[in-house]
Amino acid sequence: MRVIVDIAHPAHVNFYKNAIDIFNKKYGEVSIVVNRRGSVVEILKKECPNNDIVSIGTHHHSLLGKISGFVKRDIQLMSYLHKKEFDLTTGVADVYIAPISRILGKPSVLFYDDFEYKLCFYLAQLTATRYVIPSCIPVAKKNILKYDGFKELAYLHPNYFKPDKKALEQYGLTPYNYVFVREVSGISLNYKNFQHEDLSRIIQHLKELGLKLVLSLEDRTQVGKYSDDVILLKEPINDIHSLLYFASFTISSGDSMARESCLVGTPSIYTGGRDMIINKELIKRSCMFKVDDKQHLKEVVKNIIEKDIKKETEETIKHAIKYEWVDTTEVIINNLLSLIYKDDSLIEKYQING
Repeated sequence: MRVIVDIAHPAHVNFYKNAIDIFNKKYGEVSIVVNRRGSVVEILKKECPNNDIVSIGTHHHSLLGKISGFVKRDIQLMSYLHKKEFDLTTGVADVYIAPISRILGKPSVLFYDDFEYKLCFYLAQLTATRYVIPSCIPVAKKNILKYDGFKELAYLHPNYFKPDKKALEQYGLTPYNYVFVREVSGISLNYKNFQHEDLSRIIQHLKELGLKLVLSLEDRTQVGKYSDDVILLKEPINDIHSLLYFASFTISSGDSMARESCLVGTPSIYTGGRDMIINKELIKRSCMFKVDDKQHLKEVVKNIIEKDIKKETEETIKHAIKYEWVDTTEVIINNLLSLIYKDDSLIEKYQING
């Protein structure tokens, strides 16, 4: 069996890497096509070293660049797939590979969880043979299948993720005695009710509480603003999820890392401006706390420390993973196989057609 995986973002590598490994070992052959963006090609070569990787297209930031890049990549991808023998294609909300698969008479299965980007969400759903989404998303269509869980559990489920204390050694850290802070440029702490200087003030407040700080900055031009007593991470980071696991709590303006923190058992304070359906399950369980201003953030920090929310979060997540949420890599594999074999018994455990 031959499967084509289309990777359009570095985060998609984490999502697919375990499924690719399992499929290669047990079922057939995976080829990867990648839309160049940041260091995604280098990440792929590291995570999937034994796979055929073909670079087709480049990510653009401007509207004109996106339009011309879309057309060019479509043509190149069509040419590649037309010459390639394959049984099925897959991607994350992929508006490239699903329509081409349909034209070539091949099935496609797409995955997504960001309902708030509705244009991308519905465009991908229209052309996919099957569209697989978390059960919390309120959409029901003929080709939609839902599962209980999160996309991040494709790589953070205990079947794959084992926290390693060795990840702390190079930073001189001890477990549960530091805070992990992630600042995403463009969405950052000044996105909504926060101001440009707030990150520095929040960091100062945390230091006054006697906490060590690990800071991950997407915008490297901001590095000079922070003092030497803050541990500033330099990417690529070998084991960022172990750093999240052993943190006392996380503050993140990026939604993905806020969820990742929760799913490894560390409470997260989400400072981004987005109200996302996928986050509500974690907020409801008091694992994630969404804040909109500095005072609210300070109150939540105090609550996390005084009530030992870290321990509560660990117990809550362990219970949910054991009894409620599924292994997302298993969801990926079962959907690939069910479409290739035309065997719906492989997906009966999920919610078919919404």
